[in-house]
Amino acid sequence: MVIADYIIEHVAEETGITKKLIKSKYRHQEIVDAKQIVVFALTYLGFTQKFIGNQLNYRDHSTVNHLINKRCFNSHENRLRATQAVKSYLDMALYENARLQENLEAKLFQPKNEMEEA
Repeated sequence: MVIADYIIEHVAEETGITKKLIKSKYRHQEIVDAKQIVVFALTYLGFTQKFIGNQLNYRDHSTVNHLINKRCFNSHENRLRATQAVKSYLDMALYENARLQENLEAKLFQPKNEMEEA
């Protein structure tokens, strides 16, 4: 799963807004808040505005720039929720990395006769 897809899915679960609506052109406040959370989270992870715009089906990066700079009464809360989404992703990524490393080490350090059987 791509990082952006994981973040969008996580935000969809947290906000109750479907992924389809997050990627849609609707501009209802709840949907805009979910989009802003995704934008903040992907920005924190270092993605470009162009990439984020492509993920959210925007024509170009200017809408992403607007969401980053938009000041509304929910902006602070949306930034906090984006931080939680990033933390959730990093926790999942670290867990997956540890699991893969254990599997790799198990394969590398198998006794020779067990490797021939596998």
